[in-house]
Amino acid sequence: MSLIPSGELSYAALVCEFFLQLRGTGLLLSPLDQELVAEWERRGLPASVVCRGMRRGWEELGRDRAPEAAPPRSLRALRGFVEEEWRAYRDGRVGDGGAPGSEAEATRHRLAAARARLVEAASASSGERRSAYGEAARVLPADASSLQALEVALRAADDLLLHRWILSLPRPERAALGPRCRLLAGDRTRRARRSAYRETLRTHLFEAARRAGILCLRGTV
Repeated sequence: MSLIPSGELSYAALVCEFFLQLRGTGLLLSPLDQELVAEWERRGLPASVVCRGMRRGWEELGRDRAPEAAPPRSLRALRGFVEEEWRAYRDGRVGDGGAPGSEAEATRHRLAAARARLVEAASASSGERRSAYGEAARVLPADASSLQALEVALRAADDLLLHRWILSLPRPERAALGPRCRLLAGDRTRRARRSAYRETLRTHLFEAARRAGILCLRGTV
């Protein structure tokens, strides 16, 4: 089990760790699997629903698998079970507190939570970091028309915070950040799209920022 409290893990890190615990091996998801996790996050699937679907799929595939067959090595093998769990959650049959409300209600709730997180982070910071949180709050719209529009706004705010954090690093640390993320991501395979590989690198950048104490909105609101 991770020594990091679940509340401190990003959406991607939580789902990744849960899947790797099911497998019992590995350190990172493939770029294609990370792209799938990013898609679930963009669509608003709660991490608890994703993990529940993965566990059910792992158990069902394990019962049906021949003794000599290897277990699934890709998270994508469990995608159908996650989607089934998500449909059941939306229908109100299972889930934490029943089915979610309307998209407009969910959008308003997440936007308000994002503003509150930025205000809280700014009050606990000073100098350039406090200024960055204030600027990120101004990036958020007064109202968001849809969850998709909100995701675009959250991404813009996170990109600003990431950019300001990178600029604040000493030159040697800044120069080492890119190579370190590429080392963690590994080489891009032929099957992985360039966009998926870039998203993997971006995920590692955000994980580095979170470890440095920078608030990132996506995956936390």
